[in-house]
Amino acid sequence: MSTAIIGLAASGKTTIFNALTRGSVDKGLYGAAKPVNIGVGAKPDARLDYLDTAFAARRKVRAEMTFWDMPVDYSAGAILPRETVNSLQKAKALLAVVRKFEDPATPHPDGKVDWIRDLGKLTFEILFADIALIDRRVERVESGIKAMKSAERVQAVANIEALQRVQSGLEDGTPIRSLQLDEAQARVITNTFVLSALPLVIAVNVGEDEIGLSADDLKSEAVQNLGETVIDCETQLVPICGTIEQELRGMDDDEAAELRADLGIKRDDAEVLMDASLRCLNTQTFYTASDREVRAWHFPAGASAPQAAGLVHSDMERGFIRAEVVAYDDFLRCGSMLEARKQGLLRQEGKSYTFADGDMANFLFSV
Repeated sequence: MSTAIIGLAASGKTTIFNALTRGSVDKGLYGAAKPVNIGVGAKPDARLDYLDTAFAARRKVRAEMTFWDMPVDYSAGAILPRETVNSLQKAKALLAVVRKFEDPATPHPDGKVDWIRDLGKLTFEILFADIALIDRRVERVESGIKAMKSAERVQAVANIEALQRVQSGLEDGTPIRSLQLDEAQARVITNTFVLSALPLVIAVNVGEDEIGLSADDLKSEAVQNLGETVIDCETQLVPICGTIEQELRGMDDDEAAELRADLGIKRDDAEVLMDASLRCLNTQTFYTASDREVRAWHFPAGASAPQAAGLVHSDMERGFIRAEVVAYDDFLRCGSMLEARKQGLLRQEGKSYTFADGDMANFLFSV
């Protein structure tokens, strides 16, 4: 599942991309168009780090996430031109980067830093892209009506009316993910790619002097200025200092922890941002652990035990017998599988079991 990073020029979105993927993509000139950068980030995970120590594992494997750094050519006058929107059709979520830091060496294209204004521009561009898309869809249907049979014409007219009702909501400033669609609207949108239906995460790129800003306070400010329909309760917002996080992600874990302590940074904001992306994708994490290997696995929330097993290997799903499962928090209290078993916290779960975030599992199967 891919998360597309969008943002205005000079917002620091490529820096954020590098921080998330441990990449070294050249930021280049902020006014120049660039190709899409695609990178895979191994997600930081404090739970996995603890399991690595607890099991004295020979190998630790983090779960991975895919990010796209979308190009922007500010001189073209459109943040999300049609070709960019078309290339976003396989994205599962949007990560919007807005700039809050001051840097005379990197002037803002609009002359002044204002993250609320920039976020308003981005959300407007998303809505505008969908309005234009629905316009084209309506035009295509209307152009073919005369050649349709009577029954088909009635359905086509109903579809146009449903699309226009969706469009009206967009014109009022409400993204599709926040619209209460009726049955007809939902049906006509189902097979149409609409950008504002994608989950949205907002990364507020702050300066070093603003590390530790409250995400809740920033979100309240965004809601107050842009409204609850644009920044709804499901929208994740994360303050992050892109330059610091990029530097930290270029270090090994021990060096990064030491620098965080020196700088008084209490959390790994790259991890927080990845967690926010996972939540908006309705994705959770389970673990497999032994002295040979500890590994994190991402799975869609609501997955059954056989479906989770299939992520490890297709044979495990095909020949699934049962799963031995202990919740991470229970394991943390017990300190070992032996103690978890003694306390009755290591459970035997069958095919109907729904996996939960943080589950630790051993799968029994036969093929």
